[in-house]
Amino acid sequence: MAHRTTPRRRPGRPNRIDRETIADAAIELIAEAGVDALTFQALAARLGVRHPALYRHVNGRPDLLRAVADRFMETTRWPDPVGSWQDYLRAVACAIDTECGRYPGMMDLIYNQVWPMPERLILAAIEMAENLVALGFPRQLALVAADMVADFAADSRIRRDRIARHAGQDGFTPVTDPDGAHDPGLRAAFHDRFSAGPNVWSDDKLEIILAGIEARLTASSG
Repeated sequence: MAHRTTPRRRPGRPNRIDRETIADAAIELIAEAGVDALTFQALAARLGVRHPALYRHVNGRPDLLRAVADRFMETTRWPDPVGSWQDYLRAVACAIDTECGRYPGMMDLIYNQVWPMPERLILAAIEMAENLVALGFPRQLALVAADMVADFAADSRIRRDRIARHAGQDGFTPVTDPDGAHDPGLRAAFHDRFSAGPNVWSDDKLEIILAGIEARLTASSG
């Protein structure tokens, strides 16, 4: 995935900026330092303009975040429906986790800090449902399945970002055995499960979701 390079300041004259250029620069800033580093001051410095110039194109921080969310969704390529519908949904979940993982805090920004929902997010959800319909899903089930898998992948990415913030660069800290557990076997299973790390947690949960979707799809065609 590539985003357009933002212009650098030339001596003696300010850079020309627009909403798209501002959003691209913000995305680059997030890639380098995370959403928390996205301030109007940092953005103006990156673009080589004065702080007030940004307000000609974005109306405050909420509007800036909306511009970022729409631009990110617009410039990110999502998987095509190749193979089975299970393969497609796994690929979508992986893409959400991988692409947004390159921009710490981006998934939380898109899902939790922009309301109403970004238009590009809605379009991506509809396209995902259309792909499932082409793979044999009834329309209503396609919408539910697309929403469920996308929400799961987004929540999983947000959780991973939070773990990375609190547990260091490798994103994971092993758990100690909980005190007071009554079932030693369950306690051992808990330790093994937790120690497996976020990748295994997400993969196992996704497979349960896919099994549920398959059961509903089978029932709808019976």
